Amino acid sequence: MPEKTLMIDVLTPKQALLFGKVKEKLEEKGCRVLVTSRKYVELTNIFKLSRIKPVVIGRHGGGDLYGKLASSLDRMIRLLKLVRKAAPDLVLSFSSPEAARVAFGLGIPHVSVNDSPHSTHVARLTVPLSRKLLTPRVVGKKAWLKYGISEKDIVTYGSLDPVAWLRDFNPSKDVLRKYGLAEGEYIVYRPEEYRASYLKVKRLTLETVSKVFRKDKRLAGLKIVIVPRYEEDTYRRFLKKQNVVMLEHGEDTRSILFYSKGFIGAGGTMSAEAVLMGVPAISIYPSSTMVEEFLVKKGLLAKSTGEKDLHSWLRKTVSQELDEHGRFSSLRKLRKMEDPAETISETCLSLF
Repeated sequence: MPEKTLMIDVLTPKQALLFGKVKEKLEEKGCRVLVTSRKYVELTNIFKLSRIKPVVIGRHGGGDLYGKLASSLDRMIRLLKLVRKAAPDLVLSFSSPEAARVAFGLGIPHVSVNDSPHSTHVARLTVPLSRKLLTPRVVGKKAWLKYGISEKDIVTYGSLDPVAWLRDFNPSKDVLRKYGLAEGEYIVYRPEEYRASYLKVKRLTLETVSKVFRKDKRLAGLKIVIVPRYEEDTYRRFLKKQNVVMLEHGEDTRSILFYSKGFIGAGGTMSAEAVLMGVPAISIYPSSTMVEEFLVKKGLLAKSTGEKDLHSWLRKTVSQELDEHGRFSSLRKLRKMEDPAETISETCLSLF
């Protein structure tokens, strides 16, 4: 079989980590892989971790609807020209509206990966245009049928996405020294993606986190390590009286998370990472996702509905010693789980 060319469109740090592993597997099988991306502050450094050199096309659209649409249309035109020239045999994305539309318009098969049926706008724009959809088994097939895809075209895998980039992960304390951190003496906090189309928030979780730490002096000595999404000033304004360490955008957070006292998450990916590494974690996400609901139901992830819940969890977590042995044991268990990257790459190859 002649060499096949695949194009992968990468829009977020999570996608860079996941598709970095998929790219490796496809190249091992003799495929040529072209990676495209967009200008986005969180992506610049993360590509270095995945050893990916993408073709950067367009930019993130910001928080308002006009900006999102304008950026998407501009990016689609730019992507169209590149795809026409590169002529890939298949396009893969984590439900990228631009990639799905361009591939569909040029008659190229588009494969979509997605674990977020709650993101309705993205799903409506991409799922009906996809030849195959891959999703975790805990999300299942039923949640996607309303978006216009046949059940036979949905492929599920028996693990969560972070398993792909945590299977061969070896924690290092070097990154802790970079930020002046000591293992077990800090809490990691990942704010919500408040500019996302699927999330409308009236009150930032920053306010809740800030109040809880400010009210309890026994938490004063605990550092808060923030994994920022947007402008640092926003976070520092709310947490100006706390002992805050701000990570660089696109920093490799895996080791920092592994050696933390615990994790406060207002998103999905890092909460799943924490759980898979055996790190105590609580979600203060202002909505809910199917993956989160599964983890909460299994007792692997705590869920906070306000300051009281978060404060109670923090007091309990701070009193516990860091169980490094238990966390290494959790990492070893991941090697026995299904590798999402393998399932994704095999599904793509099955279409040739």
